[in-house]
Amino acid sequence: MHGQAHPITTAQAGARAGSIPGLDGLRAISILLVMISHAGLQNLVPGVFGVTVFFCISGYLITRLLADEFDRTGAIAIGPFYARRMLRLSPPLVVYVAVMAAVWSATGHTADPLGVTGALFYFANYLAIFAPHRLDGIGGHLWSLAVEEHFYAAYPLLLLALLTRGRGVVAVLLAICAASLASRFAVSMLAPGVAVDYTGMATECRIEGILAGAIAAIATRGPAGAALARRLGSPRAALAALAVLLTTFLIRDPLFRQTVRYTIQEMALVPIILAVVGAPAGSWLARIMNSAPMTLTGKLSYSLYLWHLAAYDVALWLAPGAGARLVVAYALGIGLAFLTAAASYWLIEQPFFGLRRRFGSHVRPAEPVGDLAMRADQPARSA
Repeated sequence: MHGQAHPITTAQAGARAGSIPGLDGLRAISILLVMISHAGLQNLVPGVFGVTVFFCISGYLITRLLADEFDRTGAIAIGPFYARRMLRLSPPLVVYVAVMAAVWSATGHTADPLGVTGALFYFANYLAIFAPHRLDGIGGHLWSLAVEEHFYAAYPLLLLALLTRGRGVVAVLLAICAASLASRFAVSMLAPGVAVDYTGMATECRIEGILAGAIAAIATRGPAGAALARRLGSPRAALAALAVLLTTFLIRDPLFRQTVRYTIQEMALVPIILAVVGAPAGSWLARIMNSAPMTLTGKLSYSLYLWHLAAYDVALWLAPGAGARLVVAYALGIGLAFLTAAASYWLIEQPFFGLRRRFGSHVRPAEPVGDLAMRADQPARSA
């Protein structure tokens, strides 16, 4: 190797072990933003931004894994990728929808067949925009899962074609980002009555967030990319990006919020993601983001996203009232959400880990909380 040596980073250590530990901490922040926002604080805490963070993390992680696979083998195994996605998302989702539909029916309602179908087959986002009543008893929050699955239905094929071509990957992805931004402007101008929901949940309007993470992963490949990642992920760049993010929350103009708000936030998230995954092992940032509570919350994030609104409903039923009682109810709801998510993770997700590994997944078996705490206190190391 030539040039100055750099300390091993959490991203490098994680890549050797088949994961990127810092991303669990980012997932934890994302889901906590969503959960706190939905706990009656939507005017103070930007829950939609939490979903934007999820999108960027997803694009970065999956693109990095697919690009690494291409670098190793010269190809991307498309079939196993789809199998991994199905085994990751479907089992908890099927159980969640079945339970919610049963509870909704038990309370004297009828679960809408179109809503159930939309939840299970990933078109809940368009139902949430045009027919939200169809999702009564199930949850309109499933819209974000639909956006991701629409994107990943085509993205591996596109990425394989672009990587095989060997050039223009970032340019093509940026062009799709521009088209996504243009679609938000078009809807805002031509259909203002549905613009807030459509620009916030429609697939063509929100895939830009996933692409932002994907572009970051592609642009930071190789030696030149590693140097770029160090510059973009420097403390100064990350702090500047954080200041930009805070500014976007203060601007309340509707056209801005429906259009360029997403673009600016996604661009600002890139240095923050790179700062986290590039943090030297043992640094304060790495220790916080890889701490046991953050790691555990990140691992539970998918099930927390599915179940937290249902947990809130149960808590509000158990502890009705306003003022302090409402605070108690939501605190109880958060506790119930974590208990339910933990049960989902260990009883539903965990049994499929072995099968996912057969299709090339790097997912690790679940670790007891004590083991997570011990690992969080140690420098990241290769497997």
